[in-house]
Amino acid sequence: MTKTFDKFTSAKAKNIYSKIGIYFGLIAYFLLLFLPFMVIILTSFTSDAEIASTTGFVWFPSELSGEGYRMVFEFDPNKTNGVPSLLLGFINTMWQTLLPSVVGLMISGLAAYAYAKYDFPGKSKFFASIIFMMTIPVSAGITGYLFFAQLGWTTGGASVLPMIIPGLFGSAGTIFFIYPYLKALPDGVLEAAKIDGMGFFGIFFKIVLPLSTPIFLSQFLFAFVGGYNNYSGALIYLANQKQLWTLQLALNQLVSYITGAGGYNNVACAAALMSMLPLLILYAFVQKFFIEGITVGSVKG
Repeated sequence: MTKTFDKFTSAKAKNIYSKIGIYFGLIAYFLLLFLPFMVIILTSFTSDAEIASTTGFVWFPSELSGEGYRMVFEFDPNKTNGVPSLLLGFINTMWQTLLPSVVGLMISGLAAYAYAKYDFPGKSKFFASIIFMMTIPVSAGITGYLFFAQLGWTTGGASVLPMIIPGLFGSAGTIFFIYPYLKALPDGVLEAAKIDGMGFFGIFFKIVLPLSTPIFLSQFLFAFVGGYNNYSGALIYLANQKQLWTLQLALNQLVSYITGAGGYNNVACAAALMSMLPLLILYAFVQKFFIEGITVGSVKG
């Protein structure tokens, strides 16, 4: 009896120690990820005088200052008709990103639904070709530029078409990730809708889409964040048209100008933090659905 009790106590102690180790590792990992963000926040509220007075890093400013944020708007050489470049860049980013993200997601969802719930000649071959297309960087880097140049979309040195049009046709990767989620939807519900007279699009928008909200929101978030942070595409196709600059391009140009004119890192951190706020707000609203879409989708797949 005593030996059994000792074994139970030992196992319980090992379980406690293992949980402590796990929590310690998670806390350390969280701090490692959160530290760069804290550095940006603290630096953005540090005054020019305090930064200039030391050669080291200011971990905690002696007094909170909004000089960095003020300089972002006051020393802006790229204003368009009096509109700050960051504000115009944010507006441009929204319509240049939301349009292909939403339309492309719907197109990918319709394709994934067709592959998941319909049988048609050559279905497996078509699906295999989609997987193969994921390995071809048609719209990325120099390959994409040459492709768009052949279409005449780079004539005149700048065009917004390469930033929008390709995304309207969906994504092979999005189809691949949505497919297993839709495949696991109960066929009985869809068959009942067909008996009631619903067509392909009616079933998709009234039944499939509401039942698959988590996976669609998670894929929308991936697409939106990718477009929101797309600096290289904006630099290649929009550099000569300030009125079409995205937020990332406007941010880089503004920070380069201010720091080159004698500004400090607080300006760069303030501008970077302001550009991150929309993504943080978006993630706060869709966090629940995003995590559910990733976890449930992987389990169903």
